[in-house]
Amino acid sequence: MQLTELSIKSQNVFVQHYIDGKEEMSSFFDYNIHNSGMWRERLDDVSARTFAREELADYLSSYHSKFDSAAMQASIEKIKDPSSVAVVGGQQAGLLTGPLYTIHKIISIIVFAKQHEEELKVPVIPLFWVAGEDHDLEEINYVHTSEQNSPVKKKLPQSYWKKSSAANTSLDQEKCAMWIDEVFASFEETDHTNTLIEHVKRCLRDSTTFTDFFEHLIAAMFQEEGLVLLNSGDPGIKKLETAMFQKILRLNGELANSVAEQQLLMNQTGYQPIIESGKDQANLFYEYETERFLIEKDNAGFIVRELELTWTEDELYIHMEENPERFSNNVVTRPLMQEYLIPTLAFIAGPGEVNYWGELKQAFGLMDFKMPPVVPRLNITIVERHIEKKLSERNISLKEAIEGGTKSQKDAYFESQIPEQFTELINNAKAEIETIHKNIRQEALKVDSSMAPLLQKNAAFIQDQLRFLERTVTKRIEEKEGYVLRDYEKIQNSIKPLLAPQERIWNIMYYLNRYGPKFFTTFKHLPFSFQNQHQVVKL
Repeated sequence: MQLTELSIKSQNVFVQHYIDGKEEMSSFFDYNIHNSGMWRERLDDVSARTFAREELADYLSSYHSKFDSAAMQASIEKIKDPSSVAVVGGQQAGLLTGPLYTIHKIISIIVFAKQHEEELKVPVIPLFWVAGEDHDLEEINYVHTSEQNSPVKKKLPQSYWKKSSAANTSLDQEKCAMWIDEVFASFEETDHTNTLIEHVKRCLRDSTTFTDFFEHLIAAMFQEEGLVLLNSGDPGIKKLETAMFQKILRLNGELANSVAEQQLLMNQTGYQPIIESGKDQANLFYEYETERFLIEKDNAGFIVRELELTWTEDELYIHMEENPERFSNNVVTRPLMQEYLIPTLAFIAGPGEVNYWGELKQAFGLMDFKMPPVVPRLNITIVERHIEKKLSERNISLKEAIEGGTKSQKDAYFESQIPEQFTELINNAKAEIETIHKNIRQEALKVDSSMAPLLQKNAAFIQDQLRFLERTVTKRIEEKEGYVLRDYEKIQNSIKPLLAPQERIWNIMYYLNRYGPKFFTTFKHLPFSFQNQHQVVKL
């Protein structure tokens, strides 16, 4: 396994300018990640604050007992140390761990935490925020499998409440086990297949919900690294969040204004905000009978329209005190809650997160926080040996394949196989025959004008015969050059599937099935660097 780096620009202008360290980024972030002395500054800022360290550690210790991991418990114990900090990142609880970028983000968290523990000489805990309170199950109830050399979504075929969160949505054990078999049936069977399926199904049997299943898989993959999981959908964490929920409530109007003002600044600076947040949103959700509903503001106070529930601000404040488990965060308040709960050294962010965190600088300030340094996660492409060979044979650079795929090269190769004058001759024939036939039609109509539909049909038939000839030649080229054209497709399918980055489509199980557990052990321990270069892992 070989690790190399490429310079690949982000397609998001805001993210690229952040990576480049543009001066205007100071309007959106509190720390300059390009300043080498910044990490000591952030450490001092976190040390000046107080956190409920003992309570958080006790809760996490109890929650992690199900994983039976000494390394995870040791990491949790470090939280009690007043000098300790955490590197935080998060993602939704996708089936079979979701797209590769979830794995890449976790590796980013672990690598960054280890590097800065050595640099700063303080305990640095890798912590992954599992978005268990998210209720958009359509984003997590599938994986892509390769069928006929193209990615296809394979959804888990079970019903669930429309607005039930991942942490509250039970998995149908029988249907999920069958779905797992179908997913692995799309892979080539190897010496690792049966053992891997048994492990995945064992994690399933230990799970009740989407979030459970995700966490058991992730814990097994990263427990040796002492990764700590925080399930935002677990009722047990809500007691620790109560005071922050109440602060968000009291400052609700100002919070909405702060986000709107920051988004206006982003627009004025030439960038595009991505958070959809209106002044009528309370930026919190209410959970009722396992479903999740948006809390909105109205003239009298706060309201959940679907349930016809209303509260005054004081009533809702008391309700939060008595029933904190009924409340959860949205995209605006989740980062604020993370900062409230966790002594965060750095937040590891995907491209979209870098963008929307830049919309929250004033929101952090309103809560008397400084936004933690936002560090772009590692962007990784895995290149299998047979794909690397095909790249060389087809004279395509890896950079070209990652940035744009191979469709244009495939089309160019196909066009080059068509006889030089064939297309021109076909087009000329179509035009000339239509001209001749048009003249014939005009003469024929002098005999009987009612023949117009019949004559038009005859003209179309003749043109169709020419198209048939064209298709026949095209098909013969495809048959003759099929092995070359399939090479282009295989490269595209592996590196730029559906014209998206590999990490957004494929799942880690394909690689674990093909290359086994030793592959993953080596993979996660590669010397990745945070120099904002694209990481290429050649197998």
